[in-house]
Amino acid sequence: MPYRTVSPVWKNKSTVLQSALENWITDIEKVIPDTGTDVFFRADDIGYPGRQFSAMINVFKKHNIPLALAVVPCWLNDARTEKILAELGPQYSLWCLHLHGYRHMNTEPEGKKFEFGSSLDKQTILKRLAAGKNKLENNFKDKFVPIFTPPWNRCSLATMESLLELGFTAISRSTNVKPTPPEKLLDLPVNIDLHTRKEDSPEESLRELLKQMSEALMSGQSGFMLHHQRMNEKAFFFIDQLLPMLASVKNVRIKTLDSFCPNQI
Repeated sequence: MPYRTVSPVWKNKSTVLQSALENWITDIEKVIPDTGTDVFFRADDIGYPGRQFSAMINVFKKHNIPLALAVVPCWLNDARTEKILAELGPQYSLWCLHLHGYRHMNTEPEGKKFEFGSSLDKQTILKRLAAGKNKLENNFKDKFVPIFTPPWNRCSLATMESLLELGFTAISRSTNVKPTPPEKLLDLPVNIDLHTRKEDSPEESLRELLKQMSEALMSGQSGFMLHHQRMNEKAFFFIDQLLPMLASVKNVRIKTLDSFCPNQI
């Protein structure tokens, strides 16, 4: 069955969702490790600001919750850059603007999608990563952070070696993916997908999502992945309810993505 977007909210959304989240928060508070758990939110495919992008930014602003923004360099022009910066406003400490591929295009002739996979030689990888990094540095100046999120959450070892050569400090992919990053490249995986669900019904989708969030939080580090293009009114309502509830849980620390990197603090 193909992936499709299923919003984990349904009719009578305010009562049903709030009740489900409140019950989940009560349960999760009992199992959070005594050492606490670190949480970050990451939004991918940034480059075309519009209504959904504005709605996503506004809900994180509303609750003063940080959000890492994975930006595709080739999707930017001067007007889009200005609009993104205007939307973010002066609260730059909330955002972690970092590199999300180069063109966000598949370069593999067969198999799984990669933009930076085994079919590219090291020289080409370095050239494209450097070009992407330079564009984001020019557009966002000191607001750019040298962290890399590969499109489709996967890339080759040569890509990660190239990132180190270019001064990147971390990579953010999916959890438990290969290859393992080089020792000096910090791995900051996402393990919760808020929007792309496989379940047949919203009710089942919500149950599975809450289960996934519970397991991630109990692991000690949780990364939430968002795609604003897939978010509708119900999805924004869900985030608006989730953020303050999660922030209220004892021993849950919601952090910026770059705060995990010692030399970025």
